[in-house]
Amino acid sequence: MVVSSYLSNHSNDELRKYFSILCNNDYPGFIDKYINCDELQRLKGVGQFCGVDYNSLTLHDTKYWYSRLDHSVACALIVWHLTKDKTQTLGALFHDVGTPAFAHSIDYMHRDYIKQESSEKSTDQIIRNSSYIKELLDSDNVDYDDIINIERFPVVENERPNICVDRLEGIFSTGLVWARFWKLEDINKIYKSIVVLKNSDDKDEIGFSDLLIGEYFYRGAYKYSMLLQLNEDKLSMQLTGDVMKMAIDYNVISNADLYRLSERDIIDKIRNSDNEVVKYVWSKFEKLNKVIKTNIKPVDKYYISIDCKKRYVNPLISIDNNNQRLTEISSLAKKLDDVYTNFNDTNYAYIDLEPIKKLVKRRDKHDLYEKNS
Repeated sequence: MVVSSYLSNHSNDELRKYFSILCNNDYPGFIDKYINCDELQRLKGVGQFCGVDYNSLTLHDTKYWYSRLDHSVACALIVWHLTKDKTQTLGALFHDVGTPAFAHSIDYMHRDYIKQESSEKSTDQIIRNSSYIKELLDSDNVDYDDIINIERFPVVENERPNICVDRLEGIFSTGLVWARFWKLEDINKIYKSIVVLKNSDDKDEIGFSDLLIGEYFYRGAYKYSMLLQLNEDKLSMQLTGDVMKMAIDYNVISNADLYRLSERDIIDKIRNSDNEVVKYVWSKFEKLNKVIKTNIKPVDKYYISIDCKKRYVNPLISIDNNNQRLTEISSLAKKLDDVYTNFNDTNYAYIDLEPIKKLVKRRDKHDLYEKNS
């Protein structure tokens, strides 16, 4: 029986079952003291889905709240299950410790659409400033440098199209909580086939021991990847980032608030603000239920015309002790990969932000009608 403070105290029954699947009845109890540190507890108030789940689009109708702490713990459980290595497990646990409120929407605020790395604070800086975390690492004989340089451990962090734990769990949680194309029994079936394999560079990589299960996983990964290429999602991310930029510039919040307050605390600050512009745009975001797509450049509309990060994977499959990329041996995966690679949504997507033109002058630094292209 799994006994742990994080699992037993979690309020969501389905997530308790999900975490139990991931740890496979071998919960790494040593992580609890780290989970309880302030730096990780902050992630309870940061959502996994970058704030888009606060609007009213059908696309973003998540089943329930799933935090960056939930994601981080899930990643740690997967790594422990696969490696039984304390250092790699803690590297996975801390990999998102520098994530701001609204996560990658803040990268959109910085116009970092492709890499989506600009907003994350340094894990090195955060741990270096915490004597408590360093004491805990010393007590577990874990090298501080290994926690801040997780690229040393390819199961925890590697380059696409390889699968690392962050990508794997992101697909799992999207399929379970957001897009709902998987149930717990689906994840359990997939998880039983996951193994650590050697890739062509002779490095460890998460892969699958069964071709059919690999294909089943890939169909879900394809759905996940396509969701993040849709203009509805990109406009939602951009609008979230733009509201946060306005809130900062109008002194409703500070940039530091993104790294110390929960998303709900920031939303409350915006709702209770005297600034009618920021309040109006946020309310428009929350009520957003339709995005108009077009190939003609909109006039006097809030619009986007951007490319964003491609979140695709091409997993390794072990067949007769030979590890190959799925697209090399599966016609289904190759077909889906071609569709994804060649997919382009409409050139533009827009919404109307009336009466913001009465609130913000056209030459103001917050001209939301001209800057998102």
